[in-house]
Amino acid sequence: MKGGMTKGLIAGMLIGSAAATMFGVMNWQTERKWNQAAKKTGSWISDKADDFARKM
Repeated sequence: MKGGMTKGLIAGMLIGSAAATMFGVMNWQTERKWNQAAKKTGSWISDKADDFARKM
């Protein structure tokens, strides 16, 4: 009985850690997409500010 319980706990830990890793990777990719979008928006705003400053 103890051997089966130990195997179950180990299997649970492995499955849990794999799920946590996948969740972390998905969050990292989503965060990377948001960061790239923010950079694009920031450079667009910067370009518009430069254009405006040149006109003045």
